[in-house]
Amino acid sequence: MLTAYGVMMAVRARGARPPPGYFEDITMDTKYVTLVPSSGSAADPDAERGVRRAPAGAVPGGSAPGTVPAAAPVLLPAPACAEAASGYLIPDALPAKGVEFTIAAYPGMAQGDYLLCYFDKGGPGEYTSPEIDITKNSVGKPQTFTVPKANVVKALDKDVKVYYTVEFADGTNADSPQLALHIGEPTMLKAPRVDEAPDGHLSDALAHGDVHVRIPIYDGMAAKDQIYMYWGTAGDPGYYDDEITIRAVREVAILVPAEYVENWLDKSVKITYNVKRGDAVYSSEPLTLLIGNAEDPNLMPPPTVQEAFDGILNPDLVNPGGAKALIGPNATLANGVTGRVVWCGGPSNGGAEWPFDISERYLTNPYPVTIPYDNIVPFIGKTATLSYEADILPPLPFLSNVLTLKVERKTAQVAPASIPELVNDVLDPRNISPSDGAFVYVPPNEQMKVGDTVRLTWACENSLGNWDNSFIVLPSDIGKSIGFQVPFQSIIAGRESKVTVSYDIVRGGKTFAQGTPLTLLIHQGTLPAPTIDEAKQDKLDPADCANSATVRLPASGSFLTGDLITLNWQGANTADGTIAVPHTVTDQESGGDITLLIPLKTVQADVGQSVTLGYTVQRASSTPDETSPPSIYDVVAVPDKGKLLVMGARNNRSVYRGTSTSQYLSAFDKTTLAPVSAQWSYVDQRTSVVGTSFKDTRPWVPLTVQTQDDSVTLNWANIVGSGSDAATPGASALAAHLNHGNVIAWGVADFGGNEPPTTITYNDVVEASSSQKGFAVRRKDGRIAAWGTPALPDGFVMTDAMRISGNASAFAVLRTTGQAVAWGDATNGGKVTDAVAGLSDLTTLHMAGFAFASIRKTGSVVAWGNANFGGLVPTDIGQMTDIVDVRGNYTAFCALRANKTVVGWGQASDGGAVPTGIAARSDIAELASASARAFAVLTEGRQVLAWGLPANGGTLPADIASLSDIAEVTATWGAFAARRANGTVVAWGNGAQGGTVPDAVALCNDIVQVCGTGRAFAALRKNGQVVAWGDQTVGGNTAAVAAKLQNVRALYASSESFVALLDGGGIVTWGVLAGGGDNSKVPTIINENGALTYVATAASRGLIS
Repeated sequence: MLTAYGVMMAVRARGARPPPGYFEDITMDTKYVTLVPSSGSAADPDAERGVRRAPAGAVPGGSAPGTVPAAAPVLLPAPACAEAASGYLIPDALPAKGVEFTIAAYPGMAQGDYLLCYFDKGGPGEYTSPEIDITKNSVGKPQTFTVPKANVVKALDKDVKVYYTVEFADGTNADSPQLALHIGEPTMLKAPRVDEAPDGHLSDALAHGDVHVRIPIYDGMAAKDQIYMYWGTAGDPGYYDDEITIRAVREVAILVPAEYVENWLDKSVKITYNVKRGDAVYSSEPLTLLIGNAEDPNLMPPPTVQEAFDGILNPDLVNPGGAKALIGPNATLANGVTGRVVWCGGPSNGGAEWPFDISERYLTNPYPVTIPYDNIVPFIGKTATLSYEADILPPLPFLSNVLTLKVERKTAQVAPASIPELVNDVLDPRNISPSDGAFVYVPPNEQMKVGDTVRLTWACENSLGNWDNSFIVLPSDIGKSIGFQVPFQSIIAGRESKVTVSYDIVRGGKTFAQGTPLTLLIHQGTLPAPTIDEAKQDKLDPADCANSATVRLPASGSFLTGDLITLNWQGANTADGTIAVPHTVTDQESGGDITLLIPLKTVQADVGQSVTLGYTVQRASSTPDETSPPSIYDVVAVPDKGKLLVMGARNNRSVYRGTSTSQYLSAFDKTTLAPVSAQWSYVDQRTSVVGTSFKDTRPWVPLTVQTQDDSVTLNWANIVGSGSDAATPGASALAAHLNHGNVIAWGVADFGGNEPPTTITYNDVVEASSSQKGFAVRRKDGRIAAWGTPALPDGFVMTDAMRISGNASAFAVLRTTGQAVAWGDATNGGKVTDAVAGLSDLTTLHMAGFAFASIRKTGSVVAWGNANFGGLVPTDIGQMTDIVDVRGNYTAFCALRANKTVVGWGQASDGGAVPTGIAARSDIAELASASARAFAVLTEGRQVLAWGLPANGGTLPADIASLSDIAEVTATWGAFAARRANGTVVAWGNGAQGGTVPDAVALCNDIVQVCGTGRAFAALRKNGQVVAWGDQTVGGNTAAVAAKLQNVRALYASSESFVALLDGGGIVTWGVLAGGGDNSKVPTIINENGALTYVATAASRGLIS
């Protein structure tokens, strides 16, 4: 029996250890654990936090003679041990010298400090290190100490604490936090069971229904334990999890719905559970459940049948002599082993059996057994089984897994054909040779024989593009792909049409296999925008051009020999400022970049101007002429002075939860990081404002920021997030708006993470939006596209969209006509009311959770959606004609009037009723932010006011209410965070959702942006680093990516994950893994070749022009 400290023996694989003093007196056997609640007192709080203490006799704040002022608290890091990363230290795995512990450089480290390090103080393995003196050269560097192996062995099967004491040079001292370790191997809780599979095998018949995972009574089970059940591993198809907080000590049955069980048919699934008590988490032994025909690892591998195809044995494919079955080779079938191959249960069940005798030859080759044709025929239309048993464990034979086959004259489904030029299911005719056409390959198939016929069908939506052909298999074709060439004329005839590519394999006039259909779209992609080699981002200095400027047309334009390209350089309206350059592609240039030269005098003529570049291509293949998107460059003579640094995200108000996002960007001197006053202007407007920060109201338009000696243009809002406020993680997705106009989504498929391939090809997207479960985009030509929920209804076509916005379950579009349309849940905003539909003077779109609102040119506000949650504007508010802004939360709206007062409607308790004290004020400067059920506004005196549900931040603490330097407010679902002008941040509301700022964050005085998921905040610091707090499961902990969070320029979020946009392009994500927070699974294209950048490129600026 063992005794240790903690709730129970911690989950060794997870590395979780109970906090010191939290529980004690744990009794366990060698495998399972008994949990006994602690009655002890908590450890010294200063010791737990590693707080620096003044010397004995010091008087806090005192200055009298003979007293010493108290030192400021110093937070020491806990010691670390690489050999015990999971919380377990195994003596047998240690080298003879023992185990090394590392102490990171600590705050206030100085020459003259010395350290004493303690292992298992007061325990059987007690060890105190020699003093470690801090010298001049060791300041700021990690320190190490080694505990002898003998001391570790003495503490076997015990819990130990490791810590150190710092005696500072000024006489103060501090104990570090304690590192809790267990000496020995991990232990786990009892494995779960499945009621429907008492023997660990779930039959095929039961694999299509619900099952019940039973959690046994584990040692120490107690009321209020939180149990988390896992069916499979996160990310697996068919993964499912559930949780329960138990009220009494008893077995618990957790239902797994049928759809998650069926995903594991003929496979094995690992089932585990975790128990959480306080801050400690403990794992169970796994149960490996075999479902249907899943192979049992304890049995020999199943036999195979050469003529069987995809689980089907077609009698028409069997020779008169019968089918050939193969067993082995495997380790069990040793030389001299005898046994039987059993067909359909053996003779007593209407089947048969045949003996085998393994000789030396079959130790490395399969042993063949013939299944006579006459034994196959009786089972046509039935299921047949084949297995074998070896006589090595008398009196019982050792069995194999069973091979189950359907005996029927049925066509088997095999792998689809492939097309090398196919990219994301799109075939671009520009990549196809007019002389060769498109190569289609039928993959090799082990069942294919000489004389078989392969018939390929190219079925196009446009019948003019149809094509088919046949191929007879020759001896030289066995084991190889079969190639077909679809004529170029068929490709051209099927442009902008879907094609289904399929094939049949025919023998003796009968089709025995069919290729899985391959569906593709023939789409001629958009030409890449031109670039200028000598330009720096989107700025071209004539001084950088020797004799000319080099315009580059990227190879992705698929330029081929004979193509005629005409480049248009549109600059100043002078003879030299504008030029057209024709060029015919040569053999040497075919397939590569095309470079064209612009004379230096043309560049010089355009100084102080913006030039627009574009080109047309007349293809030698006679495909339609193509026109590239434009690129815009500023031709400027930039003095060699300080550089501009702009930080902060674009104000993406069109997304679901957009009313809680940050709105301001800030400008700094790149060298000194001091704020600078800059000129801010949208690229499609001539008006500008000057200031150190800028409120972004048109985030779909590139934004130019200028000082006297520098200029940058920022891209549109780069990231869009979806997601609900579900307690169970895995309910969100992310989408990135790339520089070339494409939108790439990833995350949970049901929340928009599964973007259709066709939508990915749209490279003219100018605005992206989201609902809880989907995304929608507005294209440059006024068209829209959407995926996820709600789906775009059939026939919902327009070419004049100018804004788009999403709420929880609907999308709304503002048209250039001043009219609004919507789709989705009709009750909650997906259907515009008749009264609103008849208006043609709408100017804005604003979302709440279940409604939309719009400001008319008259200054009045209208709404539609759920009447209880903001979809019906009260008569008195509807008569107002001075509304200047509107903001929604989950169930209500508030509106700012020109007279600087605020009104509200919707769910009264959630902010729809403005309190008298706030309604009476006439100094409201800004609708600052909205949580799920509360609002925050800023006054002209930069004070913050809040109202709504207290649990969601509707009650403002007095100390925050007294502040008069609030720069900006952002929100999670349950809390608000206010960024102050001095660079610090304060918060209020639900502490678990970010309403309490940790001390380490509160000490930061260089915060430039705060961003929220549903339950956590992240803050961007001026040095490009990020801090976070709140619910750690949805981004409140950056540990997984902390090393990568450098040189960050902006933060975006979904409901569950954060996205950091890096200075050099690309992103870093963290939060819920399935929802996009797994940084290792960010789509590769986003972080490649400058595909996504904070600063706009020439191509992205051109998309808006």
